[in-house]
Amino acid sequence: MTRPNPLRLGASAPALRKMDFFSGMPDEHLALVARVARRRRFRAGQVVIEENSAADTFFIIRTGRVRITKRLETGEEMLLAEEGPGGFFGEMALLDEGPRSATARAVEPASLLEISRNDFKVLLDQAPLLAYAMMRVLSSRLRGTGALMVAQLQHKNRELADAYRDTITAVVNTLEARDPYTRGHTGRVTTIAKAIASGMGLSEEELFIIEIGALLHDVGKIGVTDAILKKPGPLDSGEYEEIREHPEKGRHILKHIAYLEKVIPCVLHHHERYDGGGYPQHLAGADIPLPGRIISVADAFDAMTSDRPYRRGMQFARAVAELRRGAGKQFDPKVVRAFLGVWRKLARLLKRPPED
Repeated sequence: MTRPNPLRLGASAPALRKMDFFSGMPDEHLALVARVARRRRFRAGQVVIEENSAADTFFIIRTGRVRITKRLETGEEMLLAEEGPGGFFGEMALLDEGPRSATARAVEPASLLEISRNDFKVLLDQAPLLAYAMMRVLSSRLRGTGALMVAQLQHKNRELADAYRDTITAVVNTLEARDPYTRGHTGRVTTIAKAIASGMGLSEEELFIIEIGALLHDVGKIGVTDAILKKPGPLDSGEYEEIREHPEKGRHILKHIAYLEKVIPCVLHHHERYDGGGYPQHLAGADIPLPGRIISVADAFDAMTSDRPYRRGMQFARAVAELRRGAGKQFDPKVVRAFLGVWRKLARLLKRPPED
């Protein structure tokens, strides 16, 4: 079978903006996409990607429709999705560097934008709103699993939840790369928050919300300038005020992503204080959603024990003592008690001796 000849895309930013997938992106991001994407045409019935094949490209649909299917162990072919203009596929194999997990076939003549693995990584780094557009589509796929056969529903939900988690992790890793001094912070906060939530007996659904919320708790910093994020010393009052805006900026980013509605309290309220002296809404006590109270403790502990350009991180034991002192003031006493029940285990998970 003869492969279509890829043609370098000569689209302008306004042309790309006509596609729903790109509608909310700034012109500079669209110009970057236009430089790296290639246009590919496929006939009706032609395979675009095949399950278990090597993966080196990601596709966005310009025109036409593409059907995504997966071969089950029974030999049956399960329809995962049928995507039209603005839909995308092939992203997960690029993120986890594994083989293709499904087959994509053109249902009708289709024109696609093809982006290579290397260019895809550049886009995630330089055009992070592309990643959030991907998350919106992933959320609609996750919410649409009710259309699948009942026998496959739980399996498919787990697959999509894993895909969603992996996509968010890849986005967060890209954002953290802006500030080498906080690299790994999000992962550690997530580990700590999950351990606390588990110790408090939260349900599996609540644990998943805490995990995704912790991964995204600082997503609002996408709107903070590099000059502030990378400043090698303490912030002045104006810079600190800009940093304080990141919970609200995070809420604004996530409010348009349906499946992330439940994690917004994690993002918006992780800097509230139990005594009401926090931000952005100055909530106090039980008025602060529990996920926000949990991530507040996890975030503070990691901040205290991490090195910064202008100071060394605290020893774990000293940071634990600070949390004890802050219980009932900055932190929820119940959350602190739950943390105290797991912190030695956390020290092992984070590969730090408890008395370092």
